[in-house]
This record gives sequence, C-alpha cells and structure tokens, in this order.
Amino acid sequence: MNTKPQSLDSLVSRMRVVGEQLMPYNHPQSDVKLEDQLHWVKLKEINIDGYDVVIHFNRANHETHFVESVQIYGKKSAFLPFTIVVKIARKFLGSHHLNLIEFLKDNRKIYCWTLMVDRRGRPMPSEFERTLQKHEGFQYSYVSKSQIKTH
Repeated sequence: MNTKPQSLDSLVSRMRVVGEQLMPYNHPQSDVKLEDQLHWVKLKEINIDGYDVVIHFNRANHETHFVESVQIYGKKSAFLPFTIVVKIARKFLGSHHLNLIEFLKDNRKIYCWTLMVDRRGRPMPSEFERTLQKHEGFQYSYVSKSQIKTH
C-alpha cells in the first residue's frame, strides 16, 4: 500500500478531470437530485499543513459560461485557518473574480468558493463583485447568504 501523501497539485488535477466528466450530470443540464446523488464522487480528503481537509469540486455548464465551485471544510475541526482555505481556493480556481460564501453545517464552517468562466476558460466578473475583501494581497468578493439563488 502506498502511504506517500498526495500533493495538492495532484489532487487538484484529478478533481478537475472528474469535475469535467460529471458536468452533464450537474444542474442546470440535469436534475438536481441526480447531482446530489453524485456528491460523494466529488469529495476528496487531504492533509494540508497538518489539517485534515475535505474538498468538494464541481463544474456546471450554463450554456454561455461555466460555474466552478470548491467547498472546503475541516474533517476534524470546526474551522480552518483562512490561509489554508485561500491556498486551496487559489489552486483550484486561480486568483481573479473569486467569490466566497461561508455557512455552518454539522457544526463545521463550510467555505464555498465560486468562479464564473467564459467558454474559453477565462475568469468572468459576477454580480457579487461589489463586496470586495482582501487577505494578504489576495482580493475576493464576500457573498452574503441573502445574495444566493438556490436551484
């Protein structure tokens, strides 16, 4: 059995491939119930800087653009250091036009990052870009729960 820890870069590459393959089964191209049933395929665990982290990556086709999202939470901890959360988000989604919403579920903070990209994969601004925040030189939009549209 291989016990070598996996790198974040390797995990990101593999999860992005799975995200691309599962796009036809995600809302809005498919029923939300089917997308929910495939939730477990999109989850991976990794140890980053001593923290056991659970990551969920999703990519959805919205005809004119794609929406990519990465949800991050601690497997054993209620909260994660924000530096780790930002590190993971940037590896998955880059550094431009990222949006963050935070919520609690099962006594854990879920950090959900989203990004809209055009058909060529270039980051696009979203309607959430009004509430800009900064963390160590990294700029992102913080989204309140009231701004979210659920399907």
